[in-house]
Amino acid sequence: MTFVYPILLGGLLLAGLPVVLHFLARKKPKTLVFPAFQFLMQKQRQSTRNLRLKHLLLLLMRMALIALACLALSRPRLFHESLGLSRERPVAMVLIFDTTPSMNYQSGDVTRLDFTKKRALELLDELSDDGRFLVLDAADPANFAREEWSRSIEKTRQRVRNLAIRPHSVPVTRGLDEALRRCAQLEDADRMPRFVCVFSDRTRASWNAHPEVRQPGNVKLLYFDVGIDKSIDLALTHAEFARGQQSFAQGETIVLNAVVKATGDRIRNTLICQLGKSEFKQAFELDKGAHRTLTFEIPSADLTPGFHQAKLRFETTSDALAFNNVRHVTFAIHKKPRVLVLADDVTSVRQFAWALEDLNCDVDRKTLEEPMRHHDYAAIFLVDAAAPPDALWQKLADYAQEYGVCVIPGGDRLQPRAYNSTAARKLLPAAFGASIKADPGSAWNLEANHLQHPFTHPFRAWIDLPNLDFLRHPRLAKQYWEVIPPEKDKDIAVVVAYQDDKQRPAIVERLMPKGGKVLLLTTPMDERTPAWNNYDQRVTSFYITLTSLCARHLLAEPAGARMNHIFGQTPPVVKQDPSLPKGTLIGPDGTAEIRFDEKQRWLGDRLTKAGHYTVTGSNPEAQKTEVLARFSINEASEESDLSRIPKEEIETSLGKDSLIAQDRRTSLLESINDYWDEPMELFPWLMIGILFLLALENLLANRFYRKDAVAE
Repeated sequence: MTFVYPILLGGLLLAGLPVVLHFLARKKPKTLVFPAFQFLMQKQRQSTRNLRLKHLLLLLMRMALIALACLALSRPRLFHESLGLSRERPVAMVLIFDTTPSMNYQSGDVTRLDFTKKRALELLDELSDDGRFLVLDAADPANFAREEWSRSIEKTRQRVRNLAIRPHSVPVTRGLDEALRRCAQLEDADRMPRFVCVFSDRTRASWNAHPEVRQPGNVKLLYFDVGIDKSIDLALTHAEFARGQQSFAQGETIVLNAVVKATGDRIRNTLICQLGKSEFKQAFELDKGAHRTLTFEIPSADLTPGFHQAKLRFETTSDALAFNNVRHVTFAIHKKPRVLVLADDVTSVRQFAWALEDLNCDVDRKTLEEPMRHHDYAAIFLVDAAAPPDALWQKLADYAQEYGVCVIPGGDRLQPRAYNSTAARKLLPAAFGASIKADPGSAWNLEANHLQHPFTHPFRAWIDLPNLDFLRHPRLAKQYWEVIPPEKDKDIAVVVAYQDDKQRPAIVERLMPKGGKVLLLTTPMDERTPAWNNYDQRVTSFYITLTSLCARHLLAEPAGARMNHIFGQTPPVVKQDPSLPKGTLIGPDGTAEIRFDEKQRWLGDRLTKAGHYTVTGSNPEAQKTEVLARFSINEASEESDLSRIPKEEIETSLGKDSLIAQDRRTSLLESINDYWDEPMELFPWLMIGILFLLALENLLANRFYRKDAVAE
């Protein structure tokens, strides 16, 4: 038993007040002079006995009245397991539902979400209609704050019935934080038991590994586990193009990587990549718990410039989870990028130009004196130029504001003064110093590089490949220029450094205000004697790799051109064409009109179904319609991870015995009663007892004292 106001128990000391008053104010017998004294003595003894009995009874009743009043004011509350919930007792209950794609796992003919809704409705049917209820959908955190307590259990039932699978969800622990906050704001909380009930399949994506759940003592947290312990599933978890590329030159081979994963059993199947009327197939076999990357090489020679969309699917789909059997990708085909190679002698850079042509570029070679239209090219490479004039530096600086420029210095002919002129410094990210000779040579220091720069991103995948030739046999620069970037310039970064004593830069980048890029290498790429490096030796593929890295970095897709998205991550953004004011979205669910915001953008953050999408703009008056964008969106790969969270991890956050496994037979109300001991408020009963004793005391006192008065 506990007391709300235990300090008032001090009033129990007043229970002795009737005793004091009894002795101080008790009635003294009168002395009577009467001849028949023996009869009077007998009468006196009889009267004294009756008086003592009556006074003692009233004394005890008055003491009990004071004690009960003190107990009632201290608000005692009684705990007992038999005082569980019943249909007559109103409760305040928050129901948190996990509606992510993994809840679509089918066991028999019932999905996990259908089973969850059935169990939740059974619980609501057993609760009092006078309670308060709040439903939170973990897949819709934006509406947490807008959800209101409902006093209608029928509206709560309807809210539960309307729950549906959503493509993205926050961990249910985020819903717990909101539920506890709302419970703390609840009125009349002391008279109503409060529960927070989570319904989830206990998969990794549904739980925050380090939740910070602050649970007050008057709220019971319960986690109803509706998942399957031994799941069997074949999942297509990833589908992405090599190097993150999404736009390809016509004639370039498109490399598409797909990751398949088996859960719970050994599985054999065939993965199909469907592109238009063409199909590319790969058979595979996976052991239990294994995953594998399948690579499709798709020729693009017959693909017309523009957007293209492909669908990956399994040949047979008989498992219990359907959403991860399909993946969608979108890519663009463009004409070969036209690039310019500038040099003092075009014959000296033929090897570099050939490498660019092998990378599917349309290459023009010109000398520094030849007339040219710089903006006709997607990128410009200044290679082995001894002393470019200031006029050329100025033109390249203007061009680089929106495009890409790569400067590859020559050898001993280079004149540092020309590269350090005022005009050159407007373009170059670093000033030239002396040439450095390294014996036996300096390799790139990839170990000290965090590989976070877009230029070095491919190394994050390559570095774990044991047979990659230029990683097994690192290429060395025997001589290179020392360049000095300016300090504290956020637009200039050292991309890669050498493994020398001062970690001198190997590649430096400068970002221009309008989105252009400037790359500066510090050692030549052309053949010369004596050689400044061994990059062009046929032992490894480093020469073509370095050329490819430079070209792809300068020709990278502009920001906002992404065509493949994941639910819950950066949503697709489509810019409006002012001449086409009406926007239309065409997707798996049909066609719908869309609205652009004040910044002339449409943000696809409310899409609910994976698949291919097309956004068109139209002008009804001009009878003109054009495609503004095409993109694909897929579920997060984490949703295909059906591994279960340990019971201890949940109970560490929610409390002992908070995890309750569900089956078709156990009543949820019985589960709550088993884990909840709600105190019973004794104040009303004590007040009833006080009224009863007051009535009885008045009755007896009137009767006793009236007889005494008559007798006297």
